[in-house]
Amino acid sequence: MKTEKITLNVPEDLHQALAQIAGVSRYTLEEVYVLTLRNGMPPMLKNVPVLFHDVLLGLNRLDDEALWDILSGRRPAPAIPTNGDDPANFRALWRAYAFALLKWRGHPVPDPREFIH
Repeated sequence: MKTEKITLNVPEDLHQALAQIAGVSRYTLEEVYVLTLRNGMPPMLKNVPVLFHDVLLGLNRLDDEALWDILSGRRPAPAIPTNGDDPANFRALWRAYAFALLKWRGHPVPDPREFIH
């Protein structure tokens, strides 16, 4: 594939968010930028309790098959302390983040309601 080299000024917070994804995934920073240009922003965690960030970001390390396993229920969410929050909230976030990653990676994904059990 032919490529073009560009110089782009990016807001620091956006660059840091994309660098964080690259740091915890199998993608280089350049690949994360290209995926972002192609498919939109990766799933962000700004409205997710900080307690869950590391575990959810860890999903970036998984290949697509493992993410599909999460959506199908073949790979359950890990048990983590929820600080009194309903553990079902974390399980829902776990599956939603896996779904969003697959979509961001360019997969045609079915309607999320198909995965609600």
